[in-house]
Amino acid sequence: MKYHYPTATKPLSYLCWVGLLLALGLSTGLAGAQTPAQRPRIGLTLSGGGARGLAHIGLLKALDSAGVRVDYVTGTSMGAIVGSLYAAGYSGAEIERVAQRLDWDALLTNAAQLSTITLPGKDDFGHYLLELPVVKGQLQFPSGVIESEELWLTLSELFLPYYRTKDFAKFPRGFRCVATDIISGEPEVLRTGEIVAAIRASMAIPSVFTPVRYQGRRLVDGGVVRNFPVSEVRDMGAGVVIGSNVSAGAYTEANLRSPVDVLLQISSFKDNADFKGQKALCNVYVDYPLGDYSAGSFSAAGPITALGVQQGRAVFPKLQALRDSLDARYGPALPYPPAARRADSVYVEGYQVQGLPPASEALLLRQLRLRPQRYYSAPQLSAAVRDAFGTRAFRKITYSLLPASDSSARLVFDAERSPAARIGLGLNYNSSTGIGLIGSVTLQNKLASASTSQVAINIGENPRLRLKHVQYFTQHQRLVLRLLAQGERVSITTYSTSFKKAGLYTQSYVLANAQLFHLLDRNRALGLGTRYEYGRFSPEITSRLQLDGRIRLLNSYLFYEGNTLNAVAYPTHGRRIDAEIGVAYAQRPSFRVLSDTTVIGTEQSPGFSFRPYGHSRLYAEQYLPLSQRATLLVQAQAGINWNYQQAIANDFVVGGLTSGLRNQITFAGLPEAGLYTGSAVAGLVGYQYAVKPKIFVTAKANALYYDFIANAARPQPARMVYGGSLTLGLNSFLGPIDVSLMYSNATKKLLPYFNIGFPFGYR
Repeated sequence: MKYHYPTATKPLSYLCWVGLLLALGLSTGLAGAQTPAQRPRIGLTLSGGGARGLAHIGLLKALDSAGVRVDYVTGTSMGAIVGSLYAAGYSGAEIERVAQRLDWDALLTNAAQLSTITLPGKDDFGHYLLELPVVKGQLQFPSGVIESEELWLTLSELFLPYYRTKDFAKFPRGFRCVATDIISGEPEVLRTGEIVAAIRASMAIPSVFTPVRYQGRRLVDGGVVRNFPVSEVRDMGAGVVIGSNVSAGAYTEANLRSPVDVLLQISSFKDNADFKGQKALCNVYVDYPLGDYSAGSFSAAGPITALGVQQGRAVFPKLQALRDSLDARYGPALPYPPAARRADSVYVEGYQVQGLPPASEALLLRQLRLRPQRYYSAPQLSAAVRDAFGTRAFRKITYSLLPASDSSARLVFDAERSPAARIGLGLNYNSSTGIGLIGSVTLQNKLASASTSQVAINIGENPRLRLKHVQYFTQHQRLVLRLLAQGERVSITTYSTSFKKAGLYTQSYVLANAQLFHLLDRNRALGLGTRYEYGRFSPEITSRLQLDGRIRLLNSYLFYEGNTLNAVAYPTHGRRIDAEIGVAYAQRPSFRVLSDTTVIGTEQSPGFSFRPYGHSRLYAEQYLPLSQRATLLVQAQAGINWNYQQAIANDFVVGGLTSGLRNQITFAGLPEAGLYTGSAVAGLVGYQYAVKPKIFVTAKANALYYDFIANAARPQPARMVYGGSLTLGLNSFLGPIDVSLMYSNATKKLLPYFNIGFPFGYR
């Protein structure tokens, strides 16, 4: 389908334009390159420019609509991505559709996405400000911030139909891209090999993307030395060159605002000097009114593409005039050969792994779960790679297809094992629990094969320590044992029935939890667990009614977990469910109930019972995208103890907007631990709106029904509470920063709530 651009009549100015183009073609563009009877070849050069490079798409659509036959394409960085797709046979309209459906935040990151992480690894994934590998006892800082695993996979999917083309000149439009040799500092023109690796090398901005090993060299972004490779398309044989430049040019003192800007300025000094000479080689030069959009403005992909389409419409008459002038002199251009149907799958006859020792190679192949002598589509191959990458056992997994016969291929994986140890550093501040510095050490396959072990600590007003070990069993690692031990000392404010601060407890809590479960798939699990719990309650500021003592118990349960959320903070789609049902037993209490300083009861008092009781919990949330910026949140929580004749020690605590306490049910409108109850059900509806890519406004309304199961230790009738909150959130490098106001019909006042980062939680 062609996109229709406004056509012009042919007044004198139009004829002059035709004459000018013809003169340019005969004098500058065609000199020494073509014989008089030979139609000149047309070359297209697309510059680098990061997100600004999406504007190139508008020119491609204009070329298609004007009927200009492009013979050769060159590009650098983002120009290499867009240009390679056009060279392979994708139309401008198809490339636009590809760009519209891409999740740029996911593509341009070195981390796996939450949705790809295997369930046992989701507990604290993405909760740290910094995670650094430890190699030979020393912290290892990466040579680039972004490995871009998802970008590799996306490009591999797009180019799977062309896996047999290893000479880029044999694409429907001949193609070359430019990278920079990191050792010599000289440009490298990439014309053969694996197209995906070539493109990725061309866009590897130094210190931002990791360098790419390509045909024995380490390569980075070609924009360092030649961001606008016009001479390369001339060398291919182009007599007429259309140049598309989206570069913002050199920074000025006014817009040199950040360390990244300084880095890009320094890295582009050589290219800035080269640009004028390259521009002079163009017959038709196109630039774009992209204003303040920067190379990193991928969140504005839609507006940038729209500006490119607008500029394409503006240049359309020139392109049409170019075609008409060439047709008038040389006759109509030969049509492109009929496009073959793009294969949507490939027959894989076998596998090969590069970059891993034999044991790790076997592990990778088990985790990929691919079988030889079968057809696989590009999405199926990507899903297999994500399954393996989601275990976090590998730092990188890419693949290429080598033709093995006329109808089959060999799948070659290039992988790097993750370092066996990594250190994580985080920060959390919460209105209730105060500030905490979080650190962790994670070891893979140290205590046993196919295992992950972790020690994590929270240093602050409420210190916490956690030990965790996850052990995978069976060939495909579907059977999992998770062991968890945690100790903490937390100060908890208590409230009167009118929600005035009444006292302060110090709760010392020790948890030992063992779970055995089966992974139904990457994101769901069903299993059995038993935990030992010890709690010690010590009043620090006395209230009218208080508890002083301790309790021990065992709890065995059946549980289900599922998590398909697309992000750790401010997700926009997906579901999370944590549900368990079981029995608490073997209780060993020892406490006193005090009224001021008078003992009014102990664990032996009438009304208390410590026989086994049923214990169940539910946390379920669903994010539903309403538009590109708006998301609907639906949430349900429940905590029910039945045959339960106790109070406080094993109650559910209700309140707060983030979960960081034992048996907590969050509720917008109540302070943390504002209510203690043996039975509660809460429902919430929320609306999340992205004001800007990292700034969110979230409104929540919720209702709570509690104390609906009879309890001799708590004689009051069941009650309802309604509440809500309004939150301004920032998705920062510290994690989420939330400033909230809450209100409920129980407190009858506005309550402020503040949170930075992720709380030190436990399962």
